[in-house]
Amino acid sequence: MQKIPVKLAAPGMKLAKPVTRDNGMVVLAEGLELTDGIINRLVSMNVERIVVQGNPLDLGDGGDSSWGKKSERLDYLFRRYNDDKWMFRVKGFFREYFNLKAAAQKAEAEAYKLAEEQAAAAALEAEEAAERGEEI
Repeated sequence: MQKIPVKLAAPGMKLAKPVTRDNGMVVLAEGLELTDGIINRLVSMNVERIVVQGNPLDLGDGGDSSWGKKSERLDYLFRRYNDDKWMFRVKGFFREYFNLKAAAQKAEAEAYKLAEEQAAAAALEAEEAAERGEEI
């Protein structure tokens, strides 16, 4: 089971835990297979993270993003609490949160770059069609 940002969800993934509202009402049941429509609905409901079955994504270590740098800094910030099991868990929660944010930030940047490339390709295609005298 893996907690992932909704931005990284893909059709075919299955929910390992139900998606609930703040009041506890179940919106999507455990075991539901995600589709594009369901993912878009989750985005419109401002759901940030979901728990899916298995480990479908390599979320990495945060990389060079601002969230990744925050994750790297945790060892330094918690250096005095190496023997405290509760502070170790707190550090783990922060690391997971920062890594999720970094993965979402990376996915958003890649999606933006892909959209720019597609727009440039479409503009080039339209320009070439105009040169040939074709209508689009």
